[in-house]
Amino acid sequence: MAVRLHYRAARPQALSPDEIALARGLVAAHNAAFPFEGELLTLADPGDAALDGTTTLPEQDPFATFLGLAHWCQALTEVRRALPGTTWQVSVDDEPVPWDDETGFGWPEQRDPATLRMMEQMRAGA
Repeated sequence: MAVRLHYRAARPQALSPDEIALARGLVAAHNAAFPFEGELLTLADPGDAALDGTTTLPEQDPFATFLGLAHWCQALTEVRRALPGTTWQVSVDDEPVPWDDETGFGWPEQRDPATLRMMEQMRAGA
């Protein structure tokens, strides 16, 4: 069963061409570093001052799904921080992804280096 990550950013004023290019550059950098087989992060053409997209999380195993989600949450955190004044909606299927001003999108487990290392080791041993 596919798990999808949905994301949308909007704000009252239009995004500038430089902001759109910056967001696309950040997404491209994270796509290049994505360590799993699967769908990459995409941003639809902005319309009405919004950026949005959907991607399927890696399905090879539960560890790849968890680690892939952590990777994409970091990417969306960087994009959000690069676009001041935007309002974001990020969800995994219908479950909202939490935002924390200090740490960004995701759950605490996804930002814990020990948990991430353990998941990577378990994935390697699977």
